[in-house]
Amino acid sequence: MIFNKNQLGIFYIILGMTIYSFHDLSVKLISQDTSILQIFLTRGSVGVIVTFLILKYLNYKGQLYPYFPKLALLRCVLMHFGFFIFFICLEKMPLAIVTALFFVSPFFISILSKIFLKEVIGGFRLIVIFVGFLGVVLIVKPNSEQGFELVFLAPLFTAFAYASAMVISNYTSYKENAFVQALQQYFVSFILTLITLLVIRSGIIDYNQLDGWEFVTREIQLENFNVFIIIVVLAVFGCLGIVSLIHAYQIGSPISNGPVEYILLVLAVINGFLFLGEVPDKLSTLGMVFIIFGGCSLFLREAFGKKVEL
Repeated sequence: MIFNKNQLGIFYIILGMTIYSFHDLSVKLISQDTSILQIFLTRGSVGVIVTFLILKYLNYKGQLYPYFPKLALLRCVLMHFGFFIFFICLEKMPLAIVTALFFVSPFFISILSKIFLKEVIGGFRLIVIFVGFLGVVLIVKPNSEQGFELVFLAPLFTAFAYASAMVISNYTSYKENAFVQALQQYFVSFILTLITLLVIRSGIIDYNQLDGWEFVTREIQLENFNVFIIIVVLAVFGCLGIVSLIHAYQIGSPISNGPVEYILLVLAVINGFLFLGEVPDKLSTLGMVFIIFGGCSLFLREAFGKKVEL
């Protein structure tokens, strides 16, 4: 059977999202036995090696230094701290909830594209964005028993940071290879993690009094060989996930690929139930449906909105 480019793109989207679903689950499962700093240091170093080898394999002849240094640094810093916070959220919050709140990023991308790329947002887009953020309200809702939890806003920062980085990436894409951008990202993330580690270990912050933040302050434990191997494997598969997603958008249409990304939310719900015993409540489930509906509608609008501006 011969597949067309869009079908292959969808295949690589499903492959990438499947990898990331088990990647996020694994981070949550090992968060009690390791440090987020150890994960990010390993992730950064492995990422630099893997993306560099890919560029060598592709016989890339361009420069690795960014053509837009300030924008590249901003993009890398946003991505680093966005996903640093995302990993912390994985340790503290239900897997499906964190994933659902991250998927408001398409709405942020639409808003930022209007501001910085001067794209037009018609009435249909405004309605869809409203529906998507209504889904966020249903998930982040004040709870009569435990009150509003500020931590539920943290994945929204990740979504905003990711959206901002994607808008910057789009703006600079005519000069910079996607794999070069990934290499830059991993390198900056490694440096920022190293700085964070040095600050924590310097004694400037009395982290012994930060109760509940052991995932951030815990010592790096190289003697736990099993956990170390798991982190290295996660780093490698994380790179493969990125390569799969990049390749999907290189060969397939964003209109076809975009809605398929929401399979990650479905997998997060399944993994959360099977491995963690997590079951979202009715309002959170409804909120997820609103976010999926809104996100898919934005992509589908692009398929038909070229002829008629809505």
